[in-house]
Amino acid sequence: MTDQNKALLTGVSVAVLCLACFGKTPSLSGKMVAYDPLLHAAKVGSFVANKEAVILEVPGSKTKYLKVMFVGFGTTQIDAKYFDGTLPMAVKAIRNRTCDERGPKFVTQVSPTQSSGTYLLTDAFKNSPPPKIKTLECYDATEKK
Repeated sequence: MTDQNKALLTGVSVAVLCLACFGKTPSLSGKMVAYDPLLHAAKVGSFVANKEAVILEVPGSKTKYLKVMFVGFGTTQIDAKYFDGTLPMAVKAIRNRTCDERGPKFVTQVSPTQSSGTYLLTDAFKNSPPPKIKTLECYDATEKK
């Protein structure tokens, strides 16, 4: 490979990476259908990151239900006003295929034998839970709007 080709290839690579860095983070907006009660209850005020996992109903999207993961060092990642499922939440998020779920389970109340991958329905969706979901796409929240 000649020096001229190396320089051209390097320049194109840098340009592509720069454009990717300045790309827009997708914005998701929808009502909270359910949340993971185990992650919601297991928060500590220390130097350990706390997580929150919620299921959003996103109208107008090709996938109607999405899982959004919130991570932060405080004990509150999501404002309490969204947990009844009536107010729409807007969040910027990046797709994360590593936390996709197959066949999530929804419950109307927490039990002592609650298992991971089980989500508690919000009050607004207890009477109309989502249909069976084969694969739940996951997103990592970058910031709330």
